[in-house]
Amino acid sequence: MLNYPERNTLHASGTPVTATATILSERALLASWLNGLAIVNLRGNAEDPEFLSAISETLNIALPVQPCSSMFDGVHRLVWAGPDDWFVIGPKGQASLIEMRLRTALAKMHCAVTDVSSGYTLLHLSGTPAREVLAQGCPLDLHPRVFGPGSSAGSLFFKTSIWLWQTDEEPSYEVLVRKSFMDYFWLMLERSTQECGMLIRHVESQYKEAL
Repeated sequence: MLNYPERNTLHASGTPVTATATILSERALLASWLNGLAIVNLRGNAEDPEFLSAISETLNIALPVQPCSSMFDGVHRLVWAGPDDWFVIGPKGQASLIEMRLRTALAKMHCAVTDVSSGYTLLHLSGTPAREVLAQGCPLDLHPRVFGPGSSAGSLFFKTSIWLWQTDEEPSYEVLVRKSFMDYFWLMLERSTQECGMLIRHVESQYKEAL
């Protein structure tokens, strides 16, 4: 059984509560929990034009059908999770609305729409060492020639399953983690940043409600 180090419960809120907050941000990993975002799992037939059209019309963004890819329009991010499987990430508090709109649009199709927001949380990682820190526990090849902005994949961070996608060239990443493994993920992230340090900060969500 893991013996977690003593920590303040405000860690998950993005409040800087560790001694690493004094480290210069130029060389530290920058981390922030993006709590409360809408996270909906979508299952359907990617070869059905009506299905693709319904998603595009409902969310105003094309469903990614290319393996290991994601799409983002400032409101929703659609993440490819398998040939018939996607995550829909949206603004805080909008999960029920997204689920209802998708269910309505896909009512006559063979598909599944499930709000999984209560089971997952999202972490934003950025800064110069972000790629190297993730590589310590993630077997994916994160070299920019292979994994760049828009790339996504399911993998591991040490012993916990994650979904990971890159959001920009900095590089910045978002990591989808099951809430039941959140403490373990954070512990391993702390251990992986002993050399570079880690700053816990508030990051304004990129997921904005549509006007």
